[in-house]
Amino acid sequence: MFLQQLESIENKQQQAVFQPQLNVENSREERQRVLNRLDTLCQQVSHNRSVRIIRMWHGCRQNILPNLLSDGFSTLGFLDDGWFGKAMYFTSSAKYATRYCGQTGGCLIMCYLLLLNPFPVTRTDAPPAVSPNRFRFYGKGNYKNYQCHYIPVSPVGGPNTQDYRPPSSGNVDDAEYDELAIFQEANILPQVVIHFQ
Repeated sequence: MFLQQLESIENKQQQAVFQPQLNVENSREERQRVLNRLDTLCQQVSHNRSVRIIRMWHGCRQNILPNLLSDGFSTLGFLDDGWFGKAMYFTSSAKYATRYCGQTGGCLIMCYLLLLNPFPVTRTDAPPAVSPNRFRFYGKGNYKNYQCHYIPVSPVGGPNTQDYRPPSSGNVDDAEYDELAIFQEANILPQVVIHFQ
């Protein structure tokens, strides 16, 4: 399934309908810096295909791992409806992914992800003084023709906060972590599982 999706994305990325249209969005310069950060991560994965592939982590509790690996990822929304879209979430930081492993016995799954026209989420989409359920993409599917959402994030509040959103400074370099919201399971290829005791 992953190989078929890879070939499909290679074809789609040449089509006009899948080209970004950031010129109609606000914060264009900030959005471009977000995409540049994502491109840097994509360059860390060597391959011989024309599609962008990124290596990221997904944290989960051990009790759901067997179903996740045998039946695939799903957008169930157990924690919330998705701050940056109702999707499956990944991060380039293993440390950040551990936040979703539970108190004991969690795991990290390193995955390869296929990217097609990612939408760069910025502070204007998730403002500092707004409740997450009022974010632009909260609980929604993919935005327009964009097939995933990429979000550099930093903590808001103290060290134990669960509130991570784009840096209020608007400077992508101020983001401690990142999140990638993937909307299609076929774009995900699990590779390595790390179990915690």
